[in-house]
Amino acid sequence: MGVSSLLCLLPALLATASAEAITCVQCQGSAADCQDATGTCSVDTDTGGCISVVEVNTVGETPITGYLKGCLPDYNTGVKEPLTLTVGEGLYLRGNTVRCRNGDKCNSGPVEPPQENSTLNGLQCPACLAFGAQSCTSQIIHCTGEETYCGDFTGTQQRGSSAESTFAAQGCVTPSAVGIQPGVTLISGIHVLTFTKASVRPAGPVPSRGAGLAAGTVPLSLWLPALVGLLLVKLIS
Repeated sequence: MGVSSLLCLLPALLATASAEAITCVQCQGSAADCQDATGTCSVDTDTGGCISVVEVNTVGETPITGYLKGCLPDYNTGVKEPLTLTVGEGLYLRGNTVRCRNGDKCNSGPVEPPQENSTLNGLQCPACLAFGAQSCTSQIIHCTGEETYCGDFTGTQQRGSSAESTFAAQGCVTPSAVGIQPGVTLISGIHVLTFTKASVRPAGPVPSRGAGLAAGTVPLSLWLPALVGLLLVKLIS
């Protein structure tokens, strides 16, 4: 084989040599379903890797926790850090995603959900949630912990084998939510969420007491006695 032929084959040989597949643990469901999971899948580490996801969700009839382990075809898409979304009092979604591609079954270890942080952070957002709709009527809530952004989302959601339905949600979110873009699909141990609209912006501060008074306005408690005094003067005169 001539030198020119070897040069032609070199890119293909390098591509073959660089491509390496790893095996990932695969499961979905409760903690017990994933604790001793035996299912596996394979993915090319040039583009993908292994993933572990946990979701704690209180927006349904009962709080539920779900787990997912498997192969991630595109290592660079989706939310890469812990994510929390609060849509009302006691209504939240908390998820944590761990990625790896440093060896077979690197996602076999446990993954913990983000911890609850109920400390008010001085910020606020409009919040609401509706299923089977593409909009919802919001009310202002105070944000807590690391939820320093406001999120506004619509899309479709599916749980298990149930039919796909639309949803709309607004609320306080962590900065990691900026990774959610229209067209992105998030898969957890509970839901498959596909977003058709995703808007994330920094949350605004909670107004201080009295902020609703116009500049230069004197409170009623101050000007009422003066007004009464003025009326008495008029009557006497």
